[in-house]
Amino acid sequence: KMNSLVMDEPKQQPQQSSSLPLSAARGTTTSTTNFEYVKYYKPKGVICTTDSRIPGNIIHALTHTSGYQPKHRVYPVGRLDKDSTGLILITSDGRLPNASLRQQKKQPKVYRVQVDHELSQQDLEALRSGITITTVAQRDGTSKPLTAKTKPCIVRSLGPRRVEIVLEEGRNRQIRKMMKALGYQVVVLHRIQFGKIALDKDMSPGDWKNLNKEELQWISSILA
Repeated sequence: KMNSLVMDEPKQQPQQSSSLPLSAARGTTTSTTNFEYVKYYKPKGVICTTDSRIPGNIIHALTHTSGYQPKHRVYPVGRLDKDSTGLILITSDGRLPNASLRQQKKQPKVYRVQVDHELSQQDLEALRSGITITTVAQRDGTSKPLTAKTKPCIVRSLGPRRVEIVLEEGRNRQIRKMMKALGYQVVVLHRIQFGKIALDKDMSPGDWKNLNKEELQWISSILA
């Protein structure tokens, strides 16, 4: 059940952060050596900010609740709102956020969504083709409202009120606003994958893991 995704905050033993072997990356502009990369299962209620003054910030949750002890300053790549759960990439690599957000490098993000009542076939098709919504866009250091149709996306039905959505764009609160425009309220919003990085089946809210070799190779491809 989708509601099983929203669980109590837990428990993960500290691990060492990942990097490719020096021999695999030394001297290259795509080197992941000496940087930290972990995937984190963000629980509901955690806020994707590094501002330590804000209660529930993601760094406090990682270090105090989940036992992650970074050797460098780390921050999240991308965001999930406070009420959403799922995959967040945490890194000390300042190159990665810009690289992953460049238009030609934008990566698919996979979400599991549950709404408050049954989705019609007509609305599923509308979600696939695009919905006009207003979001806040960051341009040149300023925030401006943007009213535009969302780009076509993959929408797979998982049940009367549940869908899997694959987005390549990342507008602010996009899925919630798409659903609201069609008269639905999002009950559960859970991200399971970002590019080639996915939550493992044995992970629970609050858990974190090092990226494996294949995931680190994908990071290098994004930086290329």
